[in-house]
Amino acid sequence: MHKHHQITKRQKQRLAPIIAFEIVGTFIALKDIIKAKKFKHGFKGLWLALVFIQPIGPWLYFALGQAKDHE
Repeated sequence: MHKHHQITKRQKQRLAPIIAFEIVGTFIALKDIIKAKKFKHGFKGLWLALVFIQPIGPWLYFALGQAKDHE
């Protein structure tokens, strides 16, 4: 027998801010990648692909890809 696991209302309430944080981080990173002329490591195509790997993609970009200065 398969048991269907439903997410409870309380679990949804706990997950909502985490999901929102991930979505906002992804869009900020995506906007930054599109505007960037250079990166600390990697290249634009790499970061455009990696940014969508959740939950670590955007945060990897901020830590390893984002250059300190934008031109």
